[in-house]
Amino acid sequence: MCPEGNYREQETDNWLEVISKQISFVVEHSFRKSDVAYSLFEGDAHLDSVISFNSHHTLHRRQSGNDNTTSSPTPTGGTTPEFTEQEVSQNHKYYTSTVLRGAADFNSYWDELYDVKHSEPLSGSHRVAVSVPINFNFRFYGHDVSKITIATGGFLYMSPFLHQWLTATQYIAPLMANFDTTLGNESQVLYKDFGHKFVVEWRDIFLQDQNHTEPFSFQTTLHSNGTIYFAYKQIPVEIQSIEKKNHPVKVGVSDAFYIDTIYAVKSQNGSQHRYSDSNEGVQRRTIYEYHRVEVDFTRIQSNSVVILEPLTTCNIAKDCFTCLSQDDNFDCKWCQKVRRCSDGIDWLRQEWRDQGCEIQGFDQLSRCGMTSTSSVPWTTKRPTDSIQPDCSSSRSNCSYRESQKGASNATIAGVVVAVLILVLLIVGGVWFFYAYTHPTSASGQWMINHRPSEMKAKMNKMKFWKRDTASGEKYRVESTA
Repeated sequence: MCPEGNYREQETDNWLEVISKQISFVVEHSFRKSDVAYSLFEGDAHLDSVISFNSHHTLHRRQSGNDNTTSSPTPTGGTTPEFTEQEVSQNHKYYTSTVLRGAADFNSYWDELYDVKHSEPLSGSHRVAVSVPINFNFRFYGHDVSKITIATGGFLYMSPFLHQWLTATQYIAPLMANFDTTLGNESQVLYKDFGHKFVVEWRDIFLQDQNHTEPFSFQTTLHSNGTIYFAYKQIPVEIQSIEKKNHPVKVGVSDAFYIDTIYAVKSQNGSQHRYSDSNEGVQRRTIYEYHRVEVDFTRIQSNSVVILEPLTTCNIAKDCFTCLSQDDNFDCKWCQKVRRCSDGIDWLRQEWRDQGCEIQGFDQLSRCGMTSTSSVPWTTKRPTDSIQPDCSSSRSNCSYRESQKGASNATIAGVVVAVLILVLLIVGGVWFFYAYTHPTSASGQWMINHRPSEMKAKMNKMKFWKRDTASGEKYRVESTA
C-alpha cells in the first residue's frame, strides 16, 4: 500500500495479485493498524481473523497537473488555493466527479428530512453501523445493491459481505471521520427512502477527539440511476485538519473484490500449505481494493456539493453484443462459459478466473453469433432466453448481423457435408481394396457374386408379367437365378 500523499495511478496487473497474495499477512497487519473496527447492530458480521485486506487497484486522486480538471491555478508557496463559485470536473474511469463550491442552488441538492424518525442505534453511539434495505437497485461500480450499511462515522458500506473493518474499502464516504453521536444532544443520523433516491443525513454530529468545534451536518444521496450526491451544509473546520490518529479520514468512493483460499496444515513439522480447491483447513478471504476515488479535502466547505456520476462498465452488459459494442474505457470481454461480460475486475473476479475466462473470454464482436449455450455448466443459473442482437439502434445493423449469422451457418453446413462425403469415399475405397485382394473373404465373395457379368445373367433369367387376381395382385416377378 503506498503511503498517503504518494499515490500513483496504477492499472491492475496479474503480477500485482501474485505479489499481494504472498504478503497478505503483512498487509493485514498494516490495514488493521490504520483502519478501525465497527460494531454491527443486529448484523451477521464475519469476525474470523483470517479476513485480510490488500491493494489491487487503480487509485484516482484529485490533484493539479495534466488531467481533465477545470480549476483555477494553484498558487505557489504552499498556501491553500482559494476557490470562488465554480464547477470542477474530473474523470475517474468508473465515475465522473463534479465539485460545486458556494453553489447558489445548494438547496436543490439538499433534502430537508423533517418527518423522519432518527435511528436509535446510530444517534447515540460511537463506531456503530446498521444495515438498511432500499426500495430500488442502486448501481455501485456496475453492481446492483439493494441493502446498504450506514455507519456513525460519516460513510456508507456497500458490500453484502459484512465484517468489522468497514473503513478499509467498498464505501461511499461524504466525510469519513471519528464522529461520535453521543457527544451532542441534537446529534442524529437520519435516512429516508423516496423510492427513486435514498438520503442519509449526519446532523449536528461532533468529532470525538476534536469536540471543541461546531457540529458537522452533511448528506449523501443515492439516486436510482447510480448518481451520488455529497452535500455539505455545515463544515466548521478544514477537512485536512481533522485528526487521523484514531480513525481514517476519507472523502470519496471505493470498491474491492474477494479471493477465497483454503489453508491447511498437513506436514508433520507444522508448516502451512495453501489449498485453493480443498474442503479441509481454514478459509481465508482476501479483500483486494481495485479502485478508489478521493476528493481533494481543500475543495470541501460549507454549502459545497460533490456529484459522482457513474460511467458505463463491462459488468452491466447482459449479452454478448451489448458487451462488445458499448463504447467505454474498459477492456470488456465476453465469457460464454459463465455468460457474463467483464474486464476481469469486479465482485465476481474469482469465478471469472476459476472458470478460465481470462483465456476463454473474447472481444471480437463477430464471435457473438457463434457461441453456444451448451457450454454453460448445469451448476450455474443463467437466463433461459436466448441471446439476441440489439436491433434498437439500427435496422441495417440488425440485418447485417442476421446475414452474417446465416452465412456462417451455411458455411458450417457445407463443411459438414463435404467431410461426410470424403469419409464415405475413403471407407468405400478401403473396403473395395480389401475385397479385391481377399476373394475368399465374405466381402470378396459378395463382390464376385455381384460383379457385372453375374448381375447380367441373373437379369436374363427373370420373368415379368401382369395379371389380375382376386387378391388384387397385379405384378409378379419370378427368377430362376
